[in-house]
Amino acid sequence: MDQNSDLYLIIQRVNEARKTSQIWNYDFIDRYHTQNFYCFTRGDFMTCLTNSTNQQHYMVTYTPWQDGEVVCNIFYPNTDCQTVSGGVDVWLLYGESKIYVPKSTLTSFTDIDDQGEAKQAEIRAQMEAEARLIFQ
Repeated sequence: MDQNSDLYLIIQRVNEARKTSQIWNYDFIDRYHTQNFYCFTRGDFMTCLTNSTNQQHYMVTYTPWQDGEVVCNIFYPNTDCQTVSGGVDVWLLYGESKIYVPKSTLTSFTDIDDQGEAKQAEIRAQMEAEARLIFQ
């Protein structure tokens, strides 16, 4: 098993966030949905998904967080954080998914280095370029 592979790092990050948030102890709550966008939580673990390669943008106002709390996307915890203000402003590009958690819970991600994050950003850029070519 290649512990430096992109898929390994992504799954590792999701599993660590699940464990930290202990999502199995919380009910599933539908937070926002449209034909092409779906967002739900289990505790402080908010998952946002799309079935479209088109850009999706929604302000999810029904969240488990209070205004002023900082939440981060676990896939880009250094560059995709925001302070909750009337909700969470969610942008999904080219079919990506995001999982938001409170920034205070990200300490468990210290074992995933910036090289892994840089590699994920590189893959994301490749996917975006390929999607633009396919869907022109």
